[in-house]
Amino acid sequence: MSDLLAAAAEAMGVPEPLAERSARARAEASGQSYEDILAAWAGGQTVAASAPAETPAEVAVEEAPAEAPEAPAEEVAAAPAAVPVAPAQVPAAETVEARPAAPGRPPILEAPADRPLATVAGGLGVIVLVLLLGFVFPSLPAETDEIRSSQIELSPMGEDGRHAYLAAGCSSCHTQSVRAVVADVGVGPVTLVDTNQVVGYRRIGPDLSNVGARLPADQIAAVLSGGSHPAMPLSQSAVDALVTYLSESVYMEAGQS
Repeated sequence: MSDLLAAAAEAMGVPEPLAERSARARAEASGQSYEDILAAWAGGQTVAASAPAETPAEVAVEEAPAEAPEAPAEEVAAAPAAVPVAPAQVPAAETVEARPAAPGRPPILEAPADRPLATVAGGLGVIVLVLLLGFVFPSLPAETDEIRSSQIELSPMGEDGRHAYLAAGCSSCHTQSVRAVVADVGVGPVTLVDTNQVVGYRRIGPDLSNVGARLPADQIAAVLSGGSHPAMPLSQSAVDALVTYLSESVYMEAGQS
């Protein structure tokens, strides 16, 4: 029997186990004996099935030895023809691109050294410069005709008028402080820090510093009596004192007594 199987396998060009399984399957399908199938294949004959039947999935070899492809016995034995071979799948790990390895040490960021003392010194220098330019230098006396002393000697009635000026709230609309700015050009000499005038804190109406040199007393009284100025709840004596105070508000030259 082994010789017959070997002869059939050699004639078909397939391994003996495959030839044996194919012969038994063909014998079952055709109704012939197993030995007759092997003898027919060994003689180069084909065996037809007696009735159409489904061939098992494991029978995948052509019965005709003449049409069987020439293949080495080692390759046929490596993969049985009855079992469909699925395409080889590449492991997922091989399809992933290799990532660069992280550096062993993190990068070191270099920055210039902090110099807090230099920053503090620069800030103090700016503050000192602002104080000198804004307060110290403008207050220094200078030999010029454009600067007048604002420490004015007032008469007793002028002092009463100064008190009436404060009581009436005139400083909420008028100032008596000429500033060294373009907007105050032509108003009068610059007011110094030794002033005894009511400087004021808000300028809505005109500045009244040195007003006695710009308007006569009767014109000042006409304005206060209901001209272009709103009516004031003051007695006549208070109005007269206020006119006297404003009329005496005339700057003297620096150093003049």
